[in-house]
Amino acid sequence: MTTRSNKTEASSIGHGVNRSKAGYERNVTKSSFQWPHRYTLPVPSQRIVADLHLHSRYSMATSRALDLTSLSEAGIRKGVQLLSAADFTHPDWRVELGEQLVEDGSGLFRVKGASSSAPRFVLGTEISCVWRDPPVTGRGRRVHLLLFAPDFETVDTLIARLDPHGALGSDGRPLLKLSAHDVSEIVWDVNERCEIIPAHMWTPWYGVYGSRSGFESLEAAFGEHAGRINAVETGLSSDPEMNWSVPELESRALVSFSDAHSAANVGRELTVFEMEPSYQGLREAITSQSIAETIEFFPENGKYHLDGHRACGVRMLPSESAEVGSECPSCGKKLTLGVLNRVESLSSEPTAGRPDGSGLIHGPEGRPPFRRLVPLRDLVAARLGMGRATKTVTVIVDNLIDRFGSELNVLIDAESEELQRATNDDVAAAITAVRRGDIEIEPGYDGVYGKVDPIFG
Repeated sequence: MTTRSNKTEASSIGHGVNRSKAGYERNVTKSSFQWPHRYTLPVPSQRIVADLHLHSRYSMATSRALDLTSLSEAGIRKGVQLLSAADFTHPDWRVELGEQLVEDGSGLFRVKGASSSAPRFVLGTEISCVWRDPPVTGRGRRVHLLLFAPDFETVDTLIARLDPHGALGSDGRPLLKLSAHDVSEIVWDVNERCEIIPAHMWTPWYGVYGSRSGFESLEAAFGEHAGRINAVETGLSSDPEMNWSVPELESRALVSFSDAHSAANVGRELTVFEMEPSYQGLREAITSQSIAETIEFFPENGKYHLDGHRACGVRMLPSESAEVGSECPSCGKKLTLGVLNRVESLSSEPTAGRPDGSGLIHGPEGRPPFRRLVPLRDLVAARLGMGRATKTVTVIVDNLIDRFGSELNVLIDAESEELQRATNDDVAAAITAVRRGDIEIEPGYDGVYGKVDPIFG
């Protein structure tokens, strides 16, 4: 089992990070970035903060309180302006969407009765494709896809076309016995204005590049439709810097969303689009990579970053697993090869990011910058040594959001002196420590999230 230590190993993929078996050090400077009232472009384009990978209470392993109102309220608290309506293939949720959402003439929607400042929604869902390649005798494949539709007519036609291939009412993220190629063919046959984005593309079991059931290329997964895949979701265990080195992704947008199964996790990863506030504007922003920035987890904090075997507590860097082979050295069962391993296997010469002093990290010309954050609730809980759902943590988080207007304002904009006046010294110091990059992480592996620890002094 890997333990915390001070011994570091240089990154082999150009993260600009000193990696160890236990903790990482990053140098990210304080941001002067402003949210959202001071973060706009001239009309008609606006910078719109978006989280487009969400779920409802009809998806498995989600909060029973996850409805449209809670999603909208969570978006306000986080500072998010565009959300996915999520799970539109589920028949009961589809009814709620029709009853509670009001279209504003742009192809986007708001919750009925919500103010004009409330987040808009785009009609979206996630599909789980499960099949054998080739059929019957081939390797089992499991790939998750995000789907977006311009209107309810398209949604209803998609439901009718997909229903014979899986029990849509059993899960908000339905399991379909269709390949990624066949799903894309059906979707674009229904409406060419739909968008398809491979979800959390490196996740071992459900990512299009995943080590357990994924592919070596988008063409292998989508066939002749690969050229219409305009964007891919990086997932919690990778960030843009890791993906810049993958040749096939050079021409595609790298987007980041939360995959939230509860309101508390809405906005833990975000994409800031430069777009006209409409469905067509979103499509054009994706196609043209009109992205101001993405907001990322520290990828080491994701639960599939490194290789390992959870049952035995074994966690390994790719260089270590290469030496021991594919089996757990403790019990002999198969290791789960993580995201870092898969990225390295498909990467060319690594590209290191360039911090600009504002908290943004820049890469190759034409690629949007990004920044790394720790969600406020996680950060407070880690600093106080408490559970993230405890009353003490909740009170501190609520007070900070009430004081500064949104979680993003707290994490990015609030001055150190203001934070010290608004909360206890430990929490204020933790927020500023993360801004500086003074953070140690026990990296995640095989379904176990990483553990964050701000460094002081």
